[in-house]
Amino acid sequence: MEKPLLLTVVITVLYFSSKVLENKYITRQPHILKHTVRDSLIVSGCVFVTLFLFFQMSGPIAELLGAGEYTGSPSMHAFTGEPEF
Repeated sequence: MEKPLLLTVVITVLYFSSKVLENKYITRQPHILKHTVRDSLIVSGCVFVTLFLFFQMSGPIAELLGAGEYTGSPSMHAFTGEPEF
């Protein structure tokens, strides 16, 4: 749970700061902080839901996207004892 939350906070802070810098230096329009905060909250909600679902996925899609646990190559087991049947 902490991975999606941490990534959400980082992405939201980057979005908010880039939006403030864009309004201040590039477009040079008076920015309304209320709209920037609202947009940042919408972005954080979308990012959190997406990342939460991504980290909760299991199966072939998760393996394809790399979200599953990496277990390495399957190890070989040698049976050296008596068979149990």
